[in-house]
Amino acid sequence: MHPEIIDGFMTGIKQVASPYFNDRPDNQLPTLLVIHNISLPPDRYGGPHVEQLFTGQLDPNEHPYFATIAHLEVSSHFFIRRTGELIQFVSCDKRAWHAGVSSYHGRKNCNDFSIGIELEGCDTESFTDVQYQVLAKLTELLFQFYPLTDIVGHSDIAPGRKTDPGPYFDWIRYRTLINFNQEKSMLEQHLPVLQLLNDIESEMRKTSLWQTSAPEPSAFESVEPFCVDRMHAHEWLQWIFLPRMKALIDMRAELPTNFALHPYFEEAFKEQDEHNKLLELIKQLDELSQN
Repeated sequence: MHPEIIDGFMTGIKQVASPYFNDRPDNQLPTLLVIHNISLPPDRYGGPHVEQLFTGQLDPNEHPYFATIAHLEVSSHFFIRRTGELIQFVSCDKRAWHAGVSSYHGRKNCNDFSIGIELEGCDTESFTDVQYQVLAKLTELLFQFYPLTDIVGHSDIAPGRKTDPGPYFDWIRYRTLINFNQEKSMLEQHLPVLQLLNDIESEMRKTSLWQTSAPEPSAFESVEPFCVDRMHAHEWLQWIFLPRMKALIDMRAELPTNFALHPYFEEAFKEQDEHNKLLELIKQLDELSQN
């Protein structure tokens, strides 16, 4: 089962409720993703202390540093441990308190319009492979459900005050992972369509509909649906539709949806039983475009 965002919460991960949140002004949707790092005590990993800080349960007597921060009311939407464990503290629909005094492109109070992700780490050590993997997948999911337009580090929106995610955060690796995963996901979505397109071509070759010579150049100038004034149905299928669909797949582009080819081809091939298999394949392609 693929993860989803329901009421601002990601399915299938650990949820720890933080009291440190409020409503976004005017219920505005987040457009900014902010990457942080955190370790408690500083430069030490594991343990319950980050969860305790974000839930107001950090014991100030357990470590000298804790005495300086236990009173803070802070939270983040997500926290990714060194092991890759992903924890959510605040609904993405709500305003978590992670950015503090901040500004981005002239807009102050970035908490109002951002989602915060904390990575377990520090400014002096590399992050783990699995953290990058989890962060990339989380980023892609959030971009599916929210109108996010930018990704920044805490230091970008609070320069001089904050340094995280720090010099050891590999922005190129992170963005490359996002692009790779998006391309892979798009290819996986296109594979069933590509298979049907190849099956259609194969069936056209079997039934002698496939041509070795293209129609006259003027035929491609038609502005009518299916080029009905200048091409036969099978010509339009071979020389217009199939090449354009395959070109979109090659570019990993979005494919057209909710089209209906079958009614036209059913009429074009009526009383030609030798094309029933082709009609069935075209119908399957129509149905796939509806999903």
